[in-house]
Amino acid sequence: MSTKYHHGDLKVQLIKTGLQMIQENGIEKLSLRKLSAKCNVSEAAPYSHFKNKDDLLTAMQEYVTQQLQSCLENAYENIEKKHSPDAILNMGKAYVLFFMKYPEYYTFLFTQPCVKIDLSINSREDNFAPFQYYKEKAYFVYSKEGFTDEQIKYGVIAMWAKVHGIAAIASMKYVEKDFEWEDVLEKILVEQGAYNAKKERV
Repeated sequence: MSTKYHHGDLKVQLIKTGLQMIQENGIEKLSLRKLSAKCNVSEAAPYSHFKNKDDLLTAMQEYVTQQLQSCLENAYENIEKKHSPDAILNMGKAYVLFFMKYPEYYTFLFTQPCVKIDLSINSREDNFAPFQYYKEKAYFVYSKEGFTDEQIKYGVIAMWAKVHGIAAIASMKYVEKDFEWEDVLEKILVEQGAYNAKKERV
């Protein structure tokens, strides 16, 4: 039986299914023909949205980036203590939980050569948008707390390295643990270098 999709729904479904197929079999085995079969649509249907496989991969990268960006924005904005260190911590938790929910997104996104991370204070215009958002909010919040640009610069690197590393572990298929990530995530992230120290000690 054919699956019925609205025009926009099919594009998103093709992207999501393609990401799952990459997670299972690798990018080299992905094709628009196999994707159409997986989504139970005609072989011509994907070409209504993507010119070729490279176009599909670009759309996947844009989709995952946008989803992560929205996740971080919601985590920062939808908290009682906005523009505070708590909002930055909330973004870190959201980052990890996002990739726990969608491990195929992590595997795909950070193997793409087009994802550029600029750790410097003055970032390039093409800096990875979710990281740029995370960094800008950290500079805004912690400059108000009295930290210098240099302290914030290296603190941001340390914070992102921690959440990125935890996300990598949490998204792995074979990891044994005697806890739930949701239960301990704040305890793991709460020690964020200089940001949780008193200013007198920095």
